[in-house]
Amino acid sequence: METDQIVVRGARVHNLKDIDIELPKNKLICFTGVSGSGKSSMAFDTLYAEGQRRYVTSLSAYARQFLGQIEKPDIDSISGLAPTISIAQKTAGSNPRSTVGTITEIYDYLRVLFARVGTPHCISCGEPIGAQSRDQMSKRILSLPNGATVQLLAPIVQERKGEYHELFEELQKSGYIRARIDGNFFKLDEAPPLDRYSRHSIEVVVDRITLKKSNENRLTEAIETALRLGEGTFILSRNNEHDQLYSESFDCPTCDISYKEPTPQMF
Repeated sequence: METDQIVVRGARVHNLKDIDIELPKNKLICFTGVSGSGKSSMAFDTLYAEGQRRYVTSLSAYARQFLGQIEKPDIDSISGLAPTISIAQKTAGSNPRSTVGTITEIYDYLRVLFARVGTPHCISCGEPIGAQSRDQMSKRILSLPNGATVQLLAPIVQERKGEYHELFEELQKSGYIRARIDGNFFKLDEAPPLDRYSRHSIEVVVDRITLKKSNENRLTEAIETALRLGEGTFILSRNNEHDQLYSESFDCPTCDISYKEPTPQMF
């Protein structure tokens, strides 16, 4: 029977004294207490151990011979438990600026969790950020003043180390002429030498377009190309000064604002 709780009855592992506990699923739960209060006994030696034991038991006899036997924890019963994963405990450091998150290194895992599982929201209206179609992007761009000249840039490299000689050669072979390298525009055959140990950003110029009705098809094609090269994002540059990010995955349709894809480094 499906349940929204993990229910433990009669846990007697190590220094646990016949403990009963109910834990909600799909929540981040923290066990706290003084040393010796039974935190690890409950989290690792009871919940994790029983989850692993049940998972191993469900495997074939051939697979079980490579994993070994796992003893059943000293409990009366556990219900609602799924297969479990454990992140190894770390010995605490002595840096006075360390927090619980950095000492245990769970901080790094939480950053990945927020970046990959979290739902981003618009900073302006607070609504969830969603996908935007090519037609919506085209209409937004064409709503700019008629006759304005814009450039569509595809971000190829974002804050990564390297020299990128081969990238420049490949872009030239593909027919591209210019790129913005670390904020400045260059012809690809005149690209400056890059320090391999410094971080660089490279955005190739897909097209330079004057906004008018007769150029709508050309704009649509440029958007398609820029999104493909930029893996779902591109930058609209006006007068080489005003940049606007467009994203097919992280966009607020209400406020017409696009956002970068969340990465662990943002948290």
